[in-house]
Amino acid sequence: MRLRDLRTGEEREVAGMDVAPGTMALRAGDVAWVSHRGETYRLSAVPRFTSRNARRPEDTPSLEAPMPGRILGVRTAAGSAVKKGDTLVLVEAMKMEHAVRAPKDGTVARVLVIEGQMVGLGDVLVEME
Repeated sequence: MRLRDLRTGEEREVAGMDVAPGTMALRAGDVAWVSHRGETYRLSAVPRFTSRNARRPEDTPSLEAPMPGRILGVRTAAGSAVKKGDTLVLVEAMKMEHAVRAPKDGTVARVLVIEGQMVGLGDVLVEME
């Protein structure tokens, strides 16, 4: 079985002897089920992005939350002209402040969040034209 560390991206091949005692792994097609210390995990393959199907940030009309968190501040409004790199929204996540910046020069079409709002990973924060 091939395992990948989600934090580092490191991959390695593991055999039955590399698995902790009491751990079981089963595979059914593209899904693997792992039982370890009374917990069962469902693992499935994640498609790899290639240059053909990956979009550059400049190509996207909307800016999304980089991770779940709370909106600390909104630094723009609909109709505002922005330059590449301008901070549009501040998100607090994991006790850190994350700036969501304009990927290109343009105009803000809509702001979809307000200060204090909770957002999830990938929630649309701002749409640009």
